[in-house]
Amino acid sequence: MVEAAQIETDLLAFVRREVFATQVDATLDTDLVAAGFDSMSLVRLLVFVEQTYGMWVPESEITGESLQNLRTLAGTVARLLNAR
Repeated sequence: MVEAAQIETDLLAFVRREVFATQVDATLDTDLVAAGFDSMSLVRLLVFVEQTYGMWVPESEITGESLQNLRTLAGTVARLLNAR
């Protein structure tokens, strides 16, 4: 079982390192879109999830609610991983 807390840590480290500019103080509750998250950011993050956890997030799970912030996205990823 993969814990959502570990996924949160991994996703936060990734977006801080690879997605957002250093002046963006991203947290687990940062509104992704308001912080500049765009379609290319989404693709990069989804590829990271696939490479890290061996699972592609289905298109049906990519919603405004799941992409609200990293905490909601980590919850979605954890649910999908643990349902396998």
